[in-house]
Amino acid sequence: MNKSAYLEAMAITSWRIRDTKVKPYQVIWDADDALPQAQALIDQVLELIGVTSDECDFDCQLHKGKQIIWDLRRHKVRPRTAWLVSEPLASLLAGSEAKRALWSQICQWREQHIKA
Repeated sequence: MNKSAYLEAMAITSWRIRDTKVKPYQVIWDADDALPQAQALIDQVLELIGVTSDECDFDCQLHKGKQIIWDLRRHKVRPRTAWLVSEPLASLLAGSEAKRALWSQICQWREQHIKA
């Protein structure tokens, strides 16, 4: 009997190389925020800091080993290690004051990290 057929008959799956790309970055947001409605805004902000949404995990909980690049939570937790810290999505979509504060952070981040 063929080895692979034997394993298949016993319902043992064969080992395969993982084909999914590891996402090194994380965006933290509140569970009640409307992430899909703000996708265009999120993509624009990430593009400005040189990251794509494909490189990010979007979650409400911190994941060890991932660089937090944007903290959108209502209640911020220390230590603040995120590249950007802003108001939640609802505030960003509704008002210009929160967007101005975020834009200021983006400009500061770009000045420090992107060499002209």
